Amino acid sequence: MTRDQRRLTAIVSADVVGYSRLMGRDEGGTLAALKAHLRELIDPKIAEHGGRTVKSMGDGLLLEFPSVVDAVRCAVEVQRGMAERNVDVPDDRQIRFRVGINVGDIIIDGDDIFGDGVNVAARLQTLAEPGGICVSRGVRDQVLDKLSFTFEDLGAQQVKNIARPIEAYRIRDEPTGGAVIKPRPVLTVGTRPEGQRQAAGWRWWAGGALALGLAGLAAWSLPHLFRPASAPGPPPLSLAILPFAPPGGAPADALFAESLTQDVTTSITGWRWATVAAYGSAAGYKDKPFDARSIGQELNVRYLLTGEARTVGESTQVTARLIDAKTGTQVWTVRLEFAAQRPPETPPVPHLLLAKRLRSGLLAAETRRVMSQPVGDSPMESTLRGVATEDDSGNALKAIRAAREIYGSVLQRDPNFVPAMWRFVETLQREWIENPAPDRDQLAKEMDNWSSRAIRVDPLDFEAWRARVWALQIQGRWDEALAASARAQALFPASVGSVLDQAFALNYSGRPGQALPVAEQARAMDPQDAGPYHFLCKILLYLGRYSDALAACERAAALENGWFNQFYLAVAYANTGDLAKATIAKDAMLQQQPGFSIQRYREMFRSSPPAFFELVDRHIAPALRKIGLAEY
Repeated sequence: MTRDQRRLTAIVSADVVGYSRLMGRDEGGTLAALKAHLRELIDPKIAEHGGRTVKSMGDGLLLEFPSVVDAVRCAVEVQRGMAERNVDVPDDRQIRFRVGINVGDIIIDGDDIFGDGVNVAARLQTLAEPGGICVSRGVRDQVLDKLSFTFEDLGAQQVKNIARPIEAYRIRDEPTGGAVIKPRPVLTVGTRPEGQRQAAGWRWWAGGALALGLAGLAAWSLPHLFRPASAPGPPPLSLAILPFAPPGGAPADALFAESLTQDVTTSITGWRWATVAAYGSAAGYKDKPFDARSIGQELNVRYLLTGEARTVGESTQVTARLIDAKTGTQVWTVRLEFAAQRPPETPPVPHLLLAKRLRSGLLAAETRRVMSQPVGDSPMESTLRGVATEDDSGNALKAIRAAREIYGSVLQRDPNFVPAMWRFVETLQREWIENPAPDRDQLAKEMDNWSSRAIRVDPLDFEAWRARVWALQIQGRWDEALAASARAQALFPASVGSVLDQAFALNYSGRPGQALPVAEQARAMDPQDAGPYHFLCKILLYLGRYSDALAACERAAALENGWFNQFYLAVAYANTGDLAKATIAKDAMLQQQPGFSIQRYREMFRSSPPAFFELVDRHIAPALRKIGLAEY
């Protein structure tokens, strides 16, 4: 058995305070300011102290340092620098970080790190003040005699998913012996540094006298002149996941509900389209009266997820509801059930399945909302209009092209808007399949260009990597496609589609035996998803397991009655000897794809190797000839 690769290291977890609120107030300005802080202060400090960025998650960072002393020095200098950079910034627009630091044993997986040491750093970060740093006892003990900081003992803290209490300490950036440069004070409205305050004294006196003289004149007009500016609405696809409730109150249920809340929050945050309120902010509403409108306004989100989690007999039941925070109405719900004694490594994993379903529910709800509103200029809302247009089933090819025009117009206004790039590539891929006579060379070129750009703009967007997978597949770069799909899956583990991308690359490169367990993994992640059954259907056909394939093909067609499912269902019936049902399925397919032929099927996978086409000639083409499908 292969041993885990491990090392002892210092882990730094940082999170932007009030990220959802900042993005809701000024999305473009917040992103620009955050990028400037990273480029001009944070990244140089990390490099200066020998650290590396493991993950950059939009509203947070995970860093690794070989030296605990360097990790603490870097964190303190970054917080000082942020205080200085915030001096002239209004309080409600300041970007501030909470930072947690731990020293511990980690597991290395490529460029990523995992383990208890990472989890503790993340929990310490939630205990830090805005602009502050919280460390474990191990960190404090190692730097106590080396750095001149004061440590405030917070006592033993019981934190989520860590069995033992964590002894936490807050760093006070004050000298205990050595010379320490303090950060400049963060100014609030109406305060100035002392020198400026003295120099401006006469102006305050004169201004005060003038104000007194004009007070009576102005009093009547102030209500008319100074009306409060209307607050910007919350960003599209913004969400707060409120603490799940354990209806029975059993300690085990309470622990599971808390764990589920935090894990789903972490998982859905990996979807870059969504703006998700921090767990710590949403957790403050536990056991409080539920007022959707008030909570939505306070957290600046459009939607709230509420729910219950409890154990009933031999199963664990989870019910979740998505609430429109503006109206208080329920817009989506799901009920999931899991075996209570399920081994933890065996899918479906509750928080991943819920995150997957939530992503679909939130996207559907927000698309409906956008389509019910007047057309706006927001890139995300315009992209969602494209999603709604693309889902028009009346004429698939016409809908695809109309949606692509919308995504193209978004990219003309904002050439770096990754959600529109991903959708643009997705329409090109769909045209590859739906168009009877596509310009495949041009489609391949555009997919390659836009997918490459998407991962350059945001290498942490799993959907950008999925777009890259599709571009690589149609070029026959199968091993590169497999690597890209693995990257997508690592960024958003709740994605069944990323797993199926791997199964696709294996199957259509002539390796159905390797594709089968991958498709089985996808089915286990979500047994109600049509996609895994579609893949199992065709993979089993290519393996010559016709009876097993038929069951999967029937299930896929029952869940999603698309023409491609009917195509493989016809092949399965023909290969099992039921030509009557095979003909019915073929006719259903031809109603949606008139003129479809065996040669057109081959053209769709023209980049596949000879091994794949040998399987086509053995298992697919003969079945289609039996039921009279045209050769060309």
